[in-house]
Amino acid sequence: MTSKDFAQFGDALLNFAFSLALTEKRGKPRGTRVPDKALAEAAVKAGLRKLLPRRVGRGDVANGLEALLGYSWLEKTLTLDEIVACLKTESLAPADNFARLAQLALSKLGR
Repeated sequence: MTSKDFAQFGDALLNFAFSLALTEKRGKPRGTRVPDKALAEAAVKAGLRKLLPRRVGRGDVANGLEALLGYSWLEKTLTLDEIVACLKTESLAPADNFARLAQLALSKLGR
């Protein structure tokens, strides 16, 4: 599996988990996509950006976060319940919740 495969899987996982978190929080079904801008901002806040090559765009930074979280879930380092719990936390900026989630994944992976 390549990092692109992990990123594609992570994209689907995060969109599902974010939709599930919103559904549970609001009490009615909600399906949505997570913007790359929020994921890229979260990657910077979590310190993941410094682990990536220097010259990459926002989309690649977001893909890095998606790959990390997809890999963490596949390796059973993170559970869906942990992911959803992080995303349900009250925050004015969704990037903060994704940053907390990335920090949790990095810490569980020993980074």
